[in-house]
Amino acid sequence: MAKKSNRFSISPLALFFVKVGVIYAAWNLIYDYFILPHGGLDTFFSWTGVKLGRMGLSLLGWDALSHERILWVFGSQGVEIQNGCNGITLFGLYAGFIIAYPGRMDERMIFLVSGILFLFVVNIIRIMVFALSVYYIPQHWETFHSYASTIFFYPVVLSLWYLWTTRSSKAETILFNA
Repeated sequence: MAKKSNRFSISPLALFFVKVGVIYAAWNLIYDYFILPHGGLDTFFSWTGVKLGRMGLSLLGWDALSHERILWVFGSQGVEIQNGCNGITLFGLYAGFIIAYPGRMDERMIFLVSGILFLFVVNIIRIMVFALSVYYIPQHWETFHSYASTIFFYPVVLSLWYLWTTRSSKAETILFNA
């Protein structure tokens, strides 16, 4: 019997990209229309990142101070961690890729949670470096702030994504040998 061709079939790789797009769009809608207007989650991540950044700087010997969203090294102007700069949007982007890419659910959940926690720690380090940059090189603040995501987050996220694609048990078979 002849095999019927399905004119609506989509390659597994294309399906992956569609999933990523849908998840990312859904995440942006949820963030922009529900999470951001409420403000609670953003405030939590901003305040917690600043507080932990102050603790980290103090532990490393700097005289650091914080108040709500602002962290500074004594004698400097300080930095304010605003909504959109606290890592939440990046957590969603990271999660979308992990959710869309094939793999076992238990491995996916462990990798998802541990990756977001790791990104949170990286964000705390970024906040600490922001405070130090305002203290030591305030004349370069705008440039440093503009490229901070490229320096801190992109290599980390790309490395985590790469690890997931190599660890995901059935990913290569599903995506590239179909």
